[in-house]
Amino acid sequence: MVAIDFTVVKGIGIALLAGGLLLTGCSASSNKSDSNTLVIGTEGTFAPFSYHNDKDQLVGYDVEVAKAAAKKAGYKVEVKEAKWDSLIAGLDAKQYDIVANQVTKTDERKEKYLFSDTYTYSHPAVLTKKENASAIKSFDDLKGKKFSQTGTSNYSKLVQQYGGEIVSTNDWNENVSLVLQNRTFGTVNDTLTYLDYKQKKPNADLVIAYEGTETYEQGFLIRKSDKTTQTKLNKALKALKNDGTLKKLGKKYFGKDVSVK
Repeated sequence: MVAIDFTVVKGIGIALLAGGLLLTGCSASSNKSDSNTLVIGTEGTFAPFSYHNDKDQLVGYDVEVAKAAAKKAGYKVEVKEAKWDSLIAGLDAKQYDIVANQVTKTDERKEKYLFSDTYTYSHPAVLTKKENASAIKSFDDLKGKKFSQTGTSNYSKLVQQYGGEIVSTNDWNENVSLVLQNRTFGTVNDTLTYLDYKQKKPNADLVIAYEGTETYEQGFLIRKSDKTTQTKLNKALKALKNDGTLKKLGKKYFGKDVSVK
């Protein structure tokens, strides 16, 4: 029969307990640090809202608003880029805490997610080559025509609503490219996006054929369970509006304040 030295066993138990406490302490510290970092999901190819400049720096109206709001709310900031059709799935998978990419507030999205207060007001426009512009007098004229659109965007749903055919793309640049190559009739997007595009490429054969009167509101997309983040960011956005930061960023990218109707 083997004798057991309980003094040794007791010593081992104390050592394991101490190690466990040490590991638990590290884990708690790590979680606290993570909770103070706001991870922002954005496209990175959607000028002037989220894109890379000549120095390959991630910039844009949405990027700057999101970073300013996060810092105002007391968060550290981390930004992750993904294609538009992957952004919302990434939010669901908790790859980031918010999506800042001109996400329009719709009833369908409000059922599944929270939104921050509005930081951009906009309206839709049908964009096409100059030679085709006369064919569009209203959204009803989208019927039967091909439009290059990112699959899950609000503008894609508008095209489908009026009977247009969707040619699925990954981003704004691809949308425009297909139009200019005559592979699609046009694309429906934000007037602000178009104005920014024409500032950079004034000779491009792309015009506004029709401008809608509907007002769209954009905000940060947040998981339904994360009301704390929503509350903090709303408070931060209000402060940024009051101190003139949103107005300043609007003028920087569009020449006007787009945070008001």
